Amino acid sequence: MFLISSSVHGSDEHGRLLRRTLMRYVNLTSLLIFRSVSTAVYKRFPTMDHVVEAARGIKHILPANFEMQSF
Repeated sequence: MFLISSSVHGSDEHGRLLRRTLMRYVNLTSLLIFRSVSTAVYKRFPTMDHVVEAARGIKHILPANFEMQSF
């Protein structure tokens, strides 16, 4: 988080939205990694629909045809 806030400059609305969007991507990536590694996280989020329901506001990040493959 510190790296993003120090790398993306600007105190205006655009900079704030860019930092927020980048952190959403980082959090989503972390969740997907934890989901593939941890059984407890996988049980909490068995499908991507559960992820979207749990985190309001990220549905616009995922592509319309996004489908998670189980490993």
